[in-house]
Amino acid sequence: KGVYAEPFALYPGEKLAGKVSPLSVVAPNTALRLKCIRDFVDPETKVRHNAGDEWIFEGPGTYTPRVEVQIVESIKATLIKPLQALKLRARKATVDRTGAELKAGEEWMVKTPGAYLPGVDEEIVEIVNAFVLTEKKAIHLRATRTFVDAFKKERKAGEEWLVTSVDAETHIPDIYEQVV
Repeated sequence: KGVYAEPFALYPGEKLAGKVSPLSVVAPNTALRLKCIRDFVDPETKVRHNAGDEWIFEGPGTYTPRVEVQIVESIKATLIKPLQALKLRARKATVDRTGAELKAGEEWMVKTPGAYLPGVDEEIVEIVNAFVLTEKKAIHLRATRTFVDAFKKERKAGEEWLVTSVDAETHIPDIYEQVV
């Protein structure tokens, strides 16, 4: 009845290995990083997992442990406040939450305010705060490689420029922008 499995008795000669452990309740904006230690096919999702595969179980939900799966860590969402961005790095070739394909080691920014839960192949590098620009305060930047900036202007590697209050009220340095 309900969501609990029926209790069962041990047969003669059987012994309980370890203790009865409670199920892991995964709260909203948290996840469990899981690692497959033995090949299996998930009976619920019909997904085949091979030894070494990693994936995340996102909350809210109750995680039912499996013998073939090891819980590596619990992950909490990072709150991105207004005037902040989250710098992320791909651990290996992956696809981010927006569908963009990324190579191992590639970095990108998430500037949308709110809770952000990194994917299984994403690691948080840092939280980047915006610079507030005034008539007397500007930001001096250098391009670390050729790219198109937030103002749709192509910047060559090594090029230096100023972002002033005429350009924007605030500015978050992008991945290929270095504050000089």
